Amino acid sequence: MRGFLLKNLRLKLISLAFAFALWFFVAGQSSTELGIMAPLGYKGIPKDMVMTSAPFGEVEVRVTGPRFLVNNLESSRIIAELDLSGAKEGTNNYRVPSKDVSVPMGVRVSRVVPGVVEVHMERLVEVELPVRVRFHGKAAPGFRITGVAVSPRTVTASVLAKDAPGLAGVYTKPVDVSGLDESASVSAALDAPEPEFMNISAYNVTVRITGTSER
Repeated sequence: MRGFLLKNLRLKLISLAFAFALWFFVAGQSSTELGIMAPLGYKGIPKDMVMTSAPFGEVEVRVTGPRFLVNNLESSRIIAELDLSGAKEGTNNYRVPSKDVSVPMGVRVSRVVPGVVEVHMERLVEVELPVRVRFHGKAAPGFRITGVAVSPRTVTASVLAKDAPGLAGVYTKPVDVSGLDESASVSAALDAPEPEFMNISAYNVTVRITGTSER
C-alpha cells in the first residue's frame, strides 16, 4: 500500500498543486451575471397526450458565477428541459425551474426568461378507420372497373379526441387509373398527415382493381 502511494509521488503532488491553484484562481474571481440563449426541450409527455402548441425555440438562461467561467461559457453546454409528465388536457402554464437547467460545474442559474411557458395539450384516442380509395384519370376505352378491394381494409390510428367523431375513414392518395385496360394490383400511400393522424398502423395499402373489357 505504501509503495502504491509513493509511486509517481512527484507527479501527484504537481497535479494536486495545479488543482489548488486553479481553484484559488476561480474562487478569487469576481462574480458576474450573463444571459445566454439556450434551446428549450420537453420531456415526460404523457402517452395519451400530444402537444399542439408551445413556444418551440429558445429561452434566456441567466447564469452567475466567476467571471472566467461565465465569459467562456458556450450555449451548447446549457440544456433547458421542461417536464410535462403532470400535464393536463388544455392549457398548462409552467415555470422552468433552475433545477431543470443543466449548466457546467461552478456556474449557477439565477433565472429563466420568460418566467412562464404556456403549453397546450390535447388528448389522444385510438380509432379504427376504413380505408377509402381515391382515383385519378380514366380507364382505357372499353374497360370498365367493376370492383375495388383494399388490403388492409381498415387501419388503426391515434387521433385528437375532439376530431374522432367527424372521421369517417382515411383516404389513399390518388391512384392513377389512366389508360388501365386490365385488372391490376397497385400499392397506394395513405393520405394521413400529422397531426390529424398519429401512430397509424399502416402507411401503404394494396389496392386490387378488377374490371371487364367491353371490346
